[in-house]
Amino acid sequence: MISLIPRLFQRAPALDPESRAWIHAIFDWADHEPHLAAMLRNAHLVLPTAEHFPGQADNRQAMAQLVFDRVLEHAGLADSPFRLSHPGSLMGEPIPWDTMNTPRATQNPAPAVSSGVGIPYDPELVAHSQALIAHFAREIALRLLATAHQSPPALEGNEAHIAELLATRMGFGIMLANTAFQVRVNPCGACKGPAAERETALSRDDLAYALGLFCRHQGIPPGRARVHLNAPLRPALRHALRDLARREREAASGAA
Repeated sequence: MISLIPRLFQRAPALDPESRAWIHAIFDWADHEPHLAAMLRNAHLVLPTAEHFPGQADNRQAMAQLVFDRVLEHAGLADSPFRLSHPGSLMGEPIPWDTMNTPRATQNPAPAVSSGVGIPYDPELVAHSQALIAHFAREIALRLLATAHQSPPALEGNEAHIAELLATRMGFGIMLANTAFQVRVNPCGACKGPAAERETALSRDDLAYALGLFCRHQGIPPGRARVHLNAPLRPALRHALRDLARREREAASGAA
């Protein structure tokens, strides 16, 4: 199992070579998965803005549905069988991990997702829009993993990590990175109100690197992502972009 430990106190965010190589490997795997390739080829940078998530609702359930529908649209999955499970539970439906190693007919590259796949959520997340968006993107990506023709690199024990990388490759990296440490909505131990969690797997440096890779991969100006990142994340993105540029120079010089 690859250990990806949050690097909270580094002054110059940088990933170890193994982590960087694994992130690249997951992106490469996703881009070569038949049923994911077309969707990812058209992936765009999803922003936490009213333009990308317009509309308001009178109650939490309706608002969650509105956000969920927009996440599906941005992911290119509006016609998929994914549906929102109300009122929300942090326990999801069982995921058939054994299907990861089950060959599927290549003539039908459509995702083998069963009818009406439910995506649960905690209603307390609705007031925290970026955390809710990140949660939906991650849960959808997690279920897409079970439709893979080929297992992603280092799958065992890293399913949640891979799901977050896939969700970043789908365009949701800003929200995932911004909420990487926004775990408890109600962290007050003395409070009696409900607490909600957005489960996290990757650190902010991991996600910033993956976000930088996504931007370069899709030809998106990094500044478009940087302006929407929380301030502490911007140096991590800057370091990631420098590393990616260096890798590209080295690859170009090696090919010359």
